[in-house]
Amino acid sequence: MRKVLGDWLKIYEDEIALFLWVLLLLFLIRTSSILFNNFAETAFLKRFGVEYLPIVQVINSFSTFFIMAFITGLMAKIPGSRMLGYMLLFSGISVALLRFVIPMGFELIYPVLYILKAQYEALLVLLFWNLSNDLFNTRQSKRLFPLITAGGVIGGILGSFATPPLAKLITMDNLMFAYLITTVIGAVVVKMMGTRFPALLVKDPQKKKQGKKKIAFLQEFKDILPLMKQSTLVKILILLTLLPNVAIPIINYQFSYAVNDTFATQGKMLDFFGYFRGAMNIVSLIILLFVGRVYGKWGLPMVLMFHPVNYMIAFAGFLLKFDIFSAMYARVSTNVIRTTMNNPARAVLMGLFPLEYRAIIRPFLRGTVVRIGILAGSGIIIVSEGWFHPRYLSIAAMVFVGGWILTTVWLKKSYSNILLDLITRNIIDLKSLEEKDLGSVFADKTIQSRMIQNFLDARGRDALWHAELLKPQGIPDFDTHLLRVIEQNEDDPTRIELLAMLSPEAGEGALPVLKDLVNPENPALTLAAVQAANRFPPELSKGFAQDIFETQVDPEIKAYAVSSLYQLDPEKYREVIDRWLDSDNPTERRAGVIASGAGKDPAYVSPVRGTSDP
Repeated sequence: MRKVLGDWLKIYEDEIALFLWVLLLLFLIRTSSILFNNFAETAFLKRFGVEYLPIVQVINSFSTFFIMAFITGLMAKIPGSRMLGYMLLFSGISVALLRFVIPMGFELIYPVLYILKAQYEALLVLLFWNLSNDLFNTRQSKRLFPLITAGGVIGGILGSFATPPLAKLITMDNLMFAYLITTVIGAVVVKMMGTRFPALLVKDPQKKKQGKKKIAFLQEFKDILPLMKQSTLVKILILLTLLPNVAIPIINYQFSYAVNDTFATQGKMLDFFGYFRGAMNIVSLIILLFVGRVYGKWGLPMVLMFHPVNYMIAFAGFLLKFDIFSAMYARVSTNVIRTTMNNPARAVLMGLFPLEYRAIIRPFLRGTVVRIGILAGSGIIIVSEGWFHPRYLSIAAMVFVGGWILTTVWLKKSYSNILLDLITRNIIDLKSLEEKDLGSVFADKTIQSRMIQNFLDARGRDALWHAELLKPQGIPDFDTHLLRVIEQNEDDPTRIELLAMLSPEAGEGALPVLKDLVNPENPALTLAAVQAANRFPPELSKGFAQDIFETQVDPEIKAYAVSSLYQLDPEKYREVIDRWLDSDNPTERRAGVIASGAGKDPAYVSPVRGTSDP
């Protein structure tokens, strides 16, 4: 069973144990986080007041900045496993101790808990993925991280659905003790992982010395301004980060307000959060498993429009009918599209920049730009408080979402120029992207046509680079373009590599080009042409192969021609292969091995096995 599961999920035997421990750890972290989240949000809304939510969001945003800076400093000094274990214990114990403060009647405890649930969840997830990056290399992470993430989603589902019955069993406030239990179990799992995999959990002393340099707020602006002047994409990424973060506090506030109005008691609200979030996680899991990165079909600019357009629909729903159904649609649709489309597409856009650029851009976007957006959105809510109903916040939000949509339109219109500019100035980092990501990057028809023209004008290694980039994109008539470039190039090593990319669908039009490349004085190029022709249907390449067999002297080249002819007339060319295999000449015996192997006739398996290749 273990082997079958490993083969199905593409997990190797020596990875399964570590994978299962890491999966269990994320499962526990997500389960504990959702329990605490459901409790803290319900308690805050019902015991403190939804009208204070914008202020708490602002405080939470600035708290994140200082806490993350502090934790980042500690991460450079303490091994990841120990840091995560300490954080799990600290989170659980601090929340359990605050449980004893609730009976004292201090109402400020509820905004504190609301902030803590957001901070603890973010910190634990950060530390978990930091540890996972230490445990798995890049190749492993590409295979295993999606599966591990799915385990976390399952933990969220279980924690959500378990919240209502657990609250009825032990009372709502005692969910804080349930959080303590799950975090302690998580800390025990980390400790056991350290015992079972001690070599994997030792901190690299070199990493410890390096740490992360703290960048001053003003220095971030000084570093980013030159990049903004150089690249339109940097400006677009700033807007694609800023404008959504203005809208997010508003839509979260409207959701919380609608839920608070709908459910009069905290028990009913807790039940709603439990079952609603559980169902939402199931929807997300199904879409993540079966839809995948659908943005590859339309290209990045087009898919990046889906999210703001859906936000516009959600805000319109709140404006026209402010109720729990509008709230549920807004929360489910925005979360699902963000997870399955928007975040992966933005990550690919960011991945176009080389590492040294990303080191400047990403912290600026995630830190400064996000905080400015959240502060602006929360400020709009605070100013509107007492003047009009939250439904009318949709009007202000739709202005920013309109700017967001226009930004995606700007990206789509200038996408080909942006991409070609990055390529021309050698800024783009294509090596860091997966082939499926490359497909989405170059799915735009305009950029494809520009790249094809560049390919036709290219020479030498530059032509090879363009061919490797364009071939996976499924471009119509790619073989025709490839043949033109092969004819134009005079660099034999490049032509040989380009010939290897010629597909079996190249057709009869490719044969004249291949014939022109045949040259007895250039056996390497001739061999590459014959191997390319052998990928065509034998009936199509018969005449070409016959000419090669009759005119060429090199036994290896003749062998590849025979392997093609053999499929049409086995009786005639079996004699040739047998004669080569029985020859005393080592070169001819090698030709026999090549021809019999390429011909794929099972009858030659035993004779070839018995033939030594000197």
